Order: sequence, then C-alpha cells, then structure tokens
Amino acid sequence: MAERSVKGSLILGVVVAVRRLRDRGQIAAEVLEARLSKEALSLLDEKIAIATWYPVEIFTELLELDWEISGGRDPAYLERLGGLTAAKMFDSQRYQQLEYAERRRSAETRDSLLRQARLINTVTGTLYDFLDVDVEIVDEFLEITYSNVAALGDAVLHTTVGFMTEINERQGNARRWTGERISPDTIRFRMPLPSRLTAES
Repeated sequence: MAERSVKGSLILGVVVAVRRLRDRGQIAAEVLEARLSKEALSLLDEKIAIATWYPVEIFTELLELDWEISGGRDPAYLERLGGLTAAKMFDSQRYQQLEYAERRRSAETRDSLLRQARLINTVTGTLYDFLDVDVEIVDEFLEITYSNVAALGDAVLHTTVGFMTEINERQGNARRWTGERISPDTIRFRMPLPSRLTAES
C-alpha cells in the first residue's frame, strides 16, 4: 500500500505547536521521546517544507499530543486551530479554491451550493493525498463525507470543523459545521442549509 501523506503546510502548524511546548518546558524531553516516534521527534528540529508531503502518522502523532497538552482534549481548541489554518491559507493567496470561496459568497440555489462546495473541497486534495471526498445535499443539510480516513485520529475531525467554519465566515455565512465519525474509515460533516434553500423542492 502506498504511503499516505499530508502536505507540509499542515505539518508546519503542529510541529511549531509541539516545538513551542518543548522549548517552554511544558513537556519534558523524556516524555516527548516516550510519546513520539523517532520520525516525529526529528521533525521538531527540522525546517518544514510546506510543499513537501509527510507521512500522515507523524501528523496525527503531533496533533494528538498538542491537543492533549495544550488543549486538554477540548474539541474547541482544535476548532480554533483549524480556523487559524484556514485563515493563513486564505491570506497566503496560494489556493484558488479559497479565493473563489471568498469571492463567490452565498449560493442562490441548491445546485449552485453543491457546485461551490465541490469546487472549494478540492482544496482537500492539495492537503491529503489519500482521502475520498463526497459532497451532497441530504434533507436540509449540506453533507461532506471523507472516506479512507482510518489513518486519521479524531483530532482531525475537529480541526476540519474549524477549517470549514472559517470558510463560511469568509463568505459571510454564520452557520457552523458539525462532524462525526460514522465508521472507522468515514467521517461526515454537516451544515444546515439556509431557509431559502430548504424551501426548494
């Protein structure tokens, strides 16, 4: 099986967070050595190349550790991190999908909402090289399903909620996303549709 990877732009944030914990003495070196793989430890002292792919296991290790130490395993902590990641990606102006999202604002029909959501979610393929993404409208919700996610821990569920909610805010949309793992290999995110779209037949 091919190695599953995440882009360095995601790795950078968690490396900086864990490095800060170490450098401030909030986590002892021996604890880091016990908790992290040799590969994850080595990244703490390396320059991260944001365009390079890194093994997903390293990303998951570092994110889970930061969530436990800095966030006390509070999902809100990770949602804030996800929102900050999205904000940095918007501000970098490297991602056409996000520029499109900010420019387009609100969709006027269910079909246009689906088209917009599918285009915006192609950004996922620039960050993870192994996810399958499905976007659809089910009843009164926009649903985005990530499959092939067994290698990702639940921390990523919460960062993604924050990431997608930040996209909404950039579009002037106050609705928040929620997420749940519906099987070991599948995560589903949902956002309630605006009332003007729920009335469509």
